[in-house]
Amino acid sequence: MQRRQNVARNYKHLSPEKKVIMFLKIHGKMSATGSIFINPSLVFTYLLGLAKINAITTALNAAANGGDGTADAVSKAEGAAEKFIDNWADLVDLIANGDSVIIVSSGFDATKAESSPGAINGQPALDFTPQKQAGSVLLHVETKSITTNHSTITYIIGSDLDTITRSGDLMFCTDPAIRLFCVTGKKEELVTGLPAGVKMQCVCVVTSAAGVSIYSNVIKFQV
Repeated sequence: MQRRQNVARNYKHLSPEKKVIMFLKIHGKMSATGSIFINPSLVFTYLLGLAKINAITTALNAAANGGDGTADAVSKAEGAAEKFIDNWADLVDLIANGDSVIIVSSGFDATKAESSPGAINGQPALDFTPQKQAGSVLLHVETKSITTNHSTITYIIGSDLDTITRSGDLMFCTDPAIRLFCVTGKKEELVTGLPAGVKMQCVCVVTSAAGVSIYSNVIKFQV
């Protein structure tokens, strides 16, 4: 397998307060003027990341005031932020391609060389069912050709997937006119909040601890 440097993901053992500091450091470096990670068409936007980070502070403030269920709220806010930063770490790996200087410039730390995930044999078969609800579509995928357990389906939806760059289990676009939606869910997933009336395309990929599948067929539909 190819070996390369990955970003360090050592923030999960930190306290919520220290996580906020680390998250803000990463956010600041990735969103700074001149950063190679700035691109308006990336799947993961900086404002969304900042909202996830600020949610931890909001939950901590609520917990300090003794509200009911606030410990659970802090835990959920941490989990959402960690998932988002994990996605950012994957994006840094994709763009850095093993360059430790680029990794450090993102606010993460570079780890020692690691083996990249293997490829899962088989291709998922993607289909959809139109919905009456505005801005929604029901996606469903068949994975009988893939021999893996405890898998996750990631759907990537956009207005023109022909301009998309695919690498591993991530997808991003260099065309600022293209808007992407990345949804991780089950084999059948109701996606809402899409622009009503717009012609769109979708592709999916299966990931698990064993690795990453090849991309599915591309489906085309009008929301």
